[in-house]
Amino acid sequence: MNIILIDSGTTNSRIRLTRINSNEIIDSIKLNIGVRNTAIEGNNSTLKNGLKEGLLKIINRNDLTSQEIEYIIASGMITSNLGIYEVPHIKGPASIKDFASNSVVYKSEEFLNIPIIFIPGMENSVEDENDIIAKINDYDIMRGEEVETIGLLEQLNVKGKGIMILPGSHTKYIFVDEDKKLLSCLSTLGGETLLSIQKETILSKSLKKDLICTIQKDMLKKGYDAASEYGVTRGLYHVRLLDKFAELDSNYLANYYTGVIIHDDIKSLLKSLNNKEDIDWVIIGGSDPLKNVFYNLIKHLKLDWNIIKANDKQVEYSTVIGSKTIASSYIK
Repeated sequence: MNIILIDSGTTNSRIRLTRINSNEIIDSIKLNIGVRNTAIEGNNSTLKNGLKEGLLKIINRNDLTSQEIEYIIASGMITSNLGIYEVPHIKGPASIKDFASNSVVYKSEEFLNIPIIFIPGMENSVEDENDIIAKINDYDIMRGEEVETIGLLEQLNVKGKGIMILPGSHTKYIFVDEDKKLLSCLSTLGGETLLSIQKETILSKSLKKDLICTIQKDMLKKGYDAASEYGVTRGLYHVRLLDKFAELDSNYLANYYTGVIIHDDIKSLLKSLNNKEDIDWVIIGGSDPLKNVFYNLIKHLKLDWNIIKANDKQVEYSTVIGSKTIASSYIK
């Protein structure tokens, strides 16, 4: 029998077709819809209709019927209050079993009466919640990254405590113990900051729309170090000065610029660690160029960590494997 996976984010959703007894992705559709549509329009009709159309498309073009789909497994923002069916976050630390036991199975005519397993996200446990402002840095939430993390951990043989780094529109750091429990997470607006400053400031003249074409390690590190020494806002102005006086091409400028911004992403991570020596491994997922950016800048710190850069196939299959691992108790 077949399983369909739906991973829905803020701006995009992906639908994948796979088999119960195989992790091979048979077919995949990417849709330019997400919970952003719900936030703008005030209802989830666009999201719901778009997902239904995508579901029908992937079924029809693979000569299947809805009766040949055993389950749909849904993760990400689709389980938020802006998605299709809200499932409350569970509190960390959380194991695979915790995510499974708090998942919800739902049927509706709109989704062809195929049972949908909605996987919850996770929020940090915070002691003494009376003064939220004082404790605000201890709070964090995620939806979807827990599935990616479990999927990557299933593929990569790591032992001990570690950190999963998942860069994207938001950078997500997920802290994992030696039993593979997800302890807590830490989020930044790193990716969105890269895009917004590039689009909406004077630096637009110096930077191409796609930012980094190829990694220039030296310029990445110089930007990172500039932010450390002079601050982020001065480091950003360096980009304009380099454009005017150094005659560098836009890719070199983009690497310097990215190093400046990601400096504060990594600073947030380092400030959150009580003891850096407790970390045995770091896995970096996500897609390029940010995956390579983090890999090079984490290595630049020269910490005694086993730094692993997941390959593209491992990243692509992380949602498949993570979703099916969590939902395995439902799938017979």
